[in-house]
Amino acid sequence: MTTLADLKNQQGEIREMTTALLNLLTPEQQGVGTIAQVTHTLLCDLCDKVNLHLAEEHKGVFPELLSHGDQSVQNMVWGFINNDKPLRVEFKDYQQKWLRNCEYAVSTDFIRETKQILETLEERMQLEDSKMMPKLEAAGMFATA
Repeated sequence: MTTLADLKNQQGEIREMTTALLNLLTPEQQGVGTIAQVTHTLLCDLCDKVNLHLAEEHKGVFPELLSHGDQSVQNMVWGFINNDKPLRVEFKDYQQKWLRNCEYAVSTDFIRETKQILETLEERMQLEDSKMMPKLEAAGMFATA
């Protein structure tokens, strides 16, 4: 079963990776081959973590919350589910465009689009922190392993 600690750990890892990537995403940094390769690897790992995080929410969190008696909790969950659809499409499009076949091309478009996807991800993490986590904690849900 998914716990709040699990979700918070996943969020922490995603945030750490996002922060590291934002610091690496300058034309100067990306002009160094080794740094560019590290950036690429970290981006691939981040995409895997985000996909796993979203999947775990859909399998291990949302179903139980949808059966919760509190209508505001159910409404919140539907909001996250509806928000996930465009987020997943955006991530898939990004991965196909910039990370497919382990090819890595640095350009101003790559840096700009990567920063945009990282900002979108940070917005999601903030939304989870401000909306979902407080409701889960208040309801006493997912508190134990």
